[in-house]
Amino acid sequence: MKGKIVMLVTVGIICMLLTSAMFVQFNTVQVIEESGVGAMRESELRSEYSELKSKSDEIEASLNEVQQSISEYQNQLTDNQGSISLLREDYNKANCDLGYTDVKGPGIIITISDRDELVEYYDLLFALNELKYAGAEAISINDRRVVNTTFIANIQDRYLVMDGQRITSPYTIKVIGDTKYLESVINIKGGLKDEMENNGKSISYTVEDELFIGKYNELIEINYGE
Repeated sequence: MKGKIVMLVTVGIICMLLTSAMFVQFNTVQVIEESGVGAMRESELRSEYSELKSKSDEIEASLNEVQQSISEYQNQLTDNQGSISLLREDYNKANCDLGYTDVKGPGIIITISDRDELVEYYDLLFALNELKYAGAEAISINDRRVVNTTFIANIQDRYLVMDGQRITSPYTIKVIGDTKYLESVINIKGGLKDEMENNGKSISYTVEDELFIGKYNELIEINYGE
């Protein structure tokens, strides 16, 4: 019950702010008319009207979006279990995006290892970027979960660290996502396979019906953002 009240109050505040903004726009039109707008050149008047119309349309679009959200929540609130399910779904998705939950699903296991040349940090960063571009939903390297704050670096050209922990070749990258897209970024000309082999590294992969990627076990700290 408390959750419903908080939700409705929040939505009410948003609506009040949008309504106030619309009132300010309309009031602005009235002030302009009362302050001698008739003396303005026709081109200035058209420009002013166009700007106010654009702002009014933006506010109307925002109001419609909020009203749609209100409607969705009202439909869910008719059934208490439905509202709980909706909030739980949002919560679980946020946790998954942050890497705080275990994930399983179809995907690919990629192995990158030293050959003529040592695997460098930028090789793994290139792989991560390509996989994210292909829609990867969860990634791990040597069973360490990759999150938004993950960093990979060389230490004195001797070994690699990931999030402060040493990792060694071979580098096993587990990826959960649409296997069709994931395979495409590996095999496409100039893609992951070409990049690794042309630079003296070995790469292989297998397609899996179901992979398990463990959650991120450390706390992500936000010190400066609000």
